[in-house]
Amino acid sequence: MKISLIQMKIEKNPFENIKKVNALTSGLKDNVVVLPELFSTGFDYEHINSLEKNHSDILDLLNDNNIFIGSIVREKAGKKYNSFFVKKKDKVEFIYDKIHLFPLMNEDKHFSFGNDLGIFELENVKCAATICFDLRFPELYRFYFVNDVKIIFIPAEWPLVRKDHLVTLAQARAIENQCYVVLCNAVGNIWGEEFAGHSAIISPWGEFIIQAKDKVDEILNANIDFQFVDDARKRIPVKKYMKFKIVKDF
Repeated sequence: MKISLIQMKIEKNPFENIKKVNALTSGLKDNVVVLPELFSTGFDYEHINSLEKNHSDILDLLNDNNIFIGSIVREKAGKKYNSFFVKKKDKVEFIYDKIHLFPLMNEDKHFSFGNDLGIFELENVKCAATICFDLRFPELYRFYFVNDVKIIFIPAEWPLVRKDHLVTLAQARAIENQCYVVLCNAVGNIWGEEFAGHSAIISPWGEFIIQAKDKVDEILNANIDFQFVDDARKRIPVKKYMKFKIVKDF
């Protein structure tokens, strides 16, 4: 699977963010392109609350040469959600609504909580969706592990002040669940908050295949081989020796 990460500074104008993504991916074809959390708006709630109800339709403006993954503000049944999307050509699917809303940024006061998990397939590979603050809840990732997910995507807007937590937790989720973790974080000063960057693809053995550090508006590309997931799980058969049953209960 060819994966590209776009580590970007989110601009105030949503259409400028679309324009930036299309420019950065103009030379790519058939890649899975991962974008940061709320890539079109960031977390300015006055701005978010002024958006059209159909704001997520802006995804139609992304080019059709690649598959795009990220999160966006979505209104559904009169409520706003931080929704994980997959766009393939002219088709957009909303896979998952963020379950763990971040109280330190008042996300829980402006968005509704999701109530289901997000497993989907790309190129016949079982994938899973999480978003930013979800990273602090290993039980979510364990549920995906016992359901044989091989790659977990994490669009994020993680602050610079807790950068070390971001890197350490992402690496831990990859190692303990013997899967690829694909993290795409925002970077730079966005609506007055500094974000950490350090987007990365991490292998089932915890190795950083690519890592962006703190560069702004950077695109990184990698090819990943899912045989490494099978090899890790065969060599250290964690699932076989698990003593606790993982169940969905929320």
